[in-house]
Amino acid sequence: MNDRHPLNDRLLRWALALYPASYGAGARAEVADHAERHIARAGRLAGLHEVAGVAGHGARVRFGLTSHRALGRALAIAAPLAAVLAGTTALRLAWQSVRTATDPDFFALADAGAQKDGPLVAMAALVAGPVLMAGAVLIGRWSAARRLALVTVLATPLIHYLGRPDLLGMSADIQASFYLSHADLALLVLNAALLLLAPPDRTHPRSTGPWVVAALVVAATAVITLAVPFGENNALTGFDLLAPVATGAAIACAARTVGRAALSTALLSAPLLLTYGLVGGGPMQVSLLERVTVLYAFGFVIAFGAVRLAELLARRSRPSRS
Repeated sequence: MNDRHPLNDRLLRWALALYPASYGAGARAEVADHAERHIARAGRLAGLHEVAGVAGHGARVRFGLTSHRALGRALAIAAPLAAVLAGTTALRLAWQSVRTATDPDFFALADAGAQKDGPLVAMAALVAGPVLMAGAVLIGRWSAARRLALVTVLATPLIHYLGRPDLLGMSADIQASFYLSHADLALLVLNAALLLLAPPDRTHPRSTGPWVVAALVVAATAVITLAVPFGENNALTGFDLLAPVATGAAIACAARTVGRAALSTALLSAPLLLTYGLVGGGPMQVSLLERVTVLYAFGFVIAFGAVRLAELLARRSRPSRS
């Protein structure tokens, strides 16, 4: 048995203080006993991990982010969709970078090999976390998805800073083509943060909503990419058109009740609204928010109506008990 580490014991006491009084002295004592026994057998790093787990659970209980609270249930619905939106956004940005790098005009601007390869390497490092996170969500690997969400939240801004165009020696024209905007960076990080906040025991989606959102967005982006010549009408993407509709429909199918759907909608809209508030914007951003709102409402209303109609028909088809 390893020696106990006084620092871990002190941190554990602070972690236990995060639990609200309503949690109950008995339940808190049970958590403390389990953590103390684990810390006594573990090394220093494993003990710190246990303390972090206790602190995280205590914070969830205090702020109502557990699976039996309304906010926790709404997060469990919204978080997988937010992760998929972050992943499809990153995939779209990566595809745009690849198309730019393979365009003949780009090679005329990029003289050195570093100017040709550096932007793609930087973009690949930026989008790897969100794309892998979305993939882990879709295949149900929730522990891996949460770790990748943490990597996205912490590492993506750092990679964004280290991959600044001036550090890579790129010209102004290449900078404009490759450098990830602050708005895109904020959306990736904030959507990933929703997955970290969701209760770990109820994150798994009970529907195929995340798969449908991902498939529709990728398919629409591919169709529009093939139909619209490169460089023309770049603002028109499958993500802009179908992501709000598909997300609204997925929320309607998963939430079932208006109250839970409204709370899940508010959580999903938080990254977009926070990005608008942090980055700022003019008429273009306002029109984007209006378009997203209308498309989301359209998808939600249609799907919610279909769900209610299916439930009504199912009730009427049941044989009545005499």
